[in-house]
Amino acid sequence: AQVAIDGDEVAYLCRMSNRYFSQQITPDDVVATYSGVRPLLDDDAANASGVTRDYALELDTDGAPLLSVFGGKITTYRRLAEDAMRQLDEALGQPRAAWTASAPLPGGDLPNGDPSAFRVQLHARFPQLPPRFIDRIVRCYGTRALRWLGEGDAKSLGLAICPGLYEAEVRYLMQEEWALSAEDILRRRSKLALHLPPDATTILDDWIARQT
Repeated sequence: AQVAIDGDEVAYLCRMSNRYFSQQITPDDVVATYSGVRPLLDDDAANASGVTRDYALELDTDGAPLLSVFGGKITTYRRLAEDAMRQLDEALGQPRAAWTASAPLPGGDLPNGDPSAFRVQLHARFPQLPPRFIDRIVRCYGTRALRWLGEGDAKSLGLAICPGLYEAEVRYLMQEEWALSAEDILRRRSKLALHLPPDATTILDDWIARQT
């Protein structure tokens, strides 16, 4: 389906935002929109807003184990993953204990779990880099920023494709986070599109095209 926001939804979001800000906005101020589809488990609710946000797993062992996942949401993804792996482990005859509850997400293995201290550490290690740039990459990548920062110099970072976006970061996103386009990088992996010139998407897509 070609999912897109409609005028009523734009007006609703503007109206809700205007409750909290003195400078009021209108639909004419909107520069971009995106829409998504959430999978919901059909529980015979009368309307979509009443449908459960829970999930269900269905394991088919007629042949190679096939596990189907219905529903779910991002706030329960670890529990869903643990339930899924428990069923698959049992089907494969390799039961194992769950371990993800105490495992940090990629980049979340910060020293003493302190992002502020890690930010200070990077500011001291890379004094040549703009503070706002360091703050952004700590927030976005955590310790994984060290995988592409290198020495923080021109040789390690490469050219600035757009203001504050270097070749090294883009290559990392393409290789490690499966980014394929400028839209992936500037909107889906980050919100840099909100802060870059209007032609940033074209410039970045041209750069990506030259790499493939």
